[in-house]
Amino acid sequence: IIVLLLAGGGYVAYTRYLAPASLAEEPPQPALETATVQQGDIVITADGSGELVPVSELELAFRTSGVVDEVFVDVGDPVQEDDLLARLESDDLERAVANVDVEVELAQLDLAETREGATDAELADASAAVRDAQVELELAQKAYQDILDSGLGAAVEQAKLQRDWYVSYYQSQKSEYEDGSLSQSDHDHAMNAMISAEGRYNEAVNDALTKEALAKNRVTQAQNAVYQAWENLQLLQSEPLTDTLTQAELAVDQALLERETARLNLEAAQLYAPFDGTVMEVSAVAGEQVNTTTPVLTLADLGEPLVCFWVEESDLGKVAVGSRVNVIFEALPDDTFSGEVIRVDPMLVTVDNTDAVQAWASVDLGARDVDLLAGMTAEVEVVAAEAQDALLVPVEALRETSPGQVAVFVVRPDGELEMHAVTVGLKDAVNAEILAGLELGDVVS
Repeated sequence: IIVLLLAGGGYVAYTRYLAPASLAEEPPQPALETATVQQGDIVITADGSGELVPVSELELAFRTSGVVDEVFVDVGDPVQEDDLLARLESDDLERAVANVDVEVELAQLDLAETREGATDAELADASAAVRDAQVELELAQKAYQDILDSGLGAAVEQAKLQRDWYVSYYQSQKSEYEDGSLSQSDHDHAMNAMISAEGRYNEAVNDALTKEALAKNRVTQAQNAVYQAWENLQLLQSEPLTDTLTQAELAVDQALLERETARLNLEAAQLYAPFDGTVMEVSAVAGEQVNTTTPVLTLADLGEPLVCFWVEESDLGKVAVGSRVNVIFEALPDDTFSGEVIRVDPMLVTVDNTDAVQAWASVDLGARDVDLLAGMTAEVEVVAAEAQDALLVPVEALRETSPGQVAVFVVRPDGELEMHAVTVGLKDAVNAEILAGLELGDVVS
């Protein structure tokens, strides 16, 4: 009975005195949070990292075997096209050139004696014209055969590989487009890339065929010159050519050809720069035995460098060919270089045990006098999209009223909320671009 009385009294006291006091102390409702429609810029970016790579890099070797006599450059040296970079020991080759020079003179003397009296200047000039025409024919035939042996060339093979890849890539993109999983713009982009690759391949083939045609035309012209020179010589001679005279002339021709070969061998012992660039590595030293497959040095073209960079897989949609990039090298933190994406590789790569998208971007040096080194670490910002002087609201103000439909609540002067349907453009983590439905200065909830 005592417990029941105490409980009843406690309840009466709580409901009469304590409960009203606790209700009176409830906190007020929070104030409405608002923002004003402002004008500003919005930029959608993807951040990545990478390194500087040369636009072209080539290992150079001699065209003949021998012992390295001297290397004229060091790592880091800039060189110009046709600069002498290294040479082999060439005493034997120089002696060979001297010996064939003597053989040429002896053969020419023997030819002059064989003619027996045909020594007037006109006959000598005609004979010299025959020899020169025959040497030119030999050289033209050799050059033409070299072109036939080499096929269409490395440039055509590279262009064909690129074309075949883009054809395969377009077929896969086309299938996705027909399935409805790829946009029209991405399909058109893949098709245009394939057409461009086909054009580059056709251009490379045409260039190779043009070189072949020019070489063949050179052979034809040399043959005509030989026939004409022989005809002029025979018209000047009082008697038909004898077998002895023919053999003497052939001996001169043979000696001239051997001299040309000896001079080419001597030239092959010299290593020249095929293009303007920077020496990246020197692999051979004086006294080392090398052959035609032994790399002597590595030359790279850093005049128009590229940046190979990686972004997270989730940022794939923000990286496309033609997108603008901002590049900051770790060694030059105060300089920002501009450029654009020139290639996005079609498959993911693994970077630090994470799948990543690999892309390549050009770097515009402008008029800056800076030394960029291959392998320099770079931070890359890809600008996927941007809008300037756009109407901006916080993304928190957006309300999805139905699939694909977005609205915001505008605060009227009397404090009431009014829903406005809006068209949204770009969005980042903070702001959204409003293309239609709001005015500058509107207040939104």
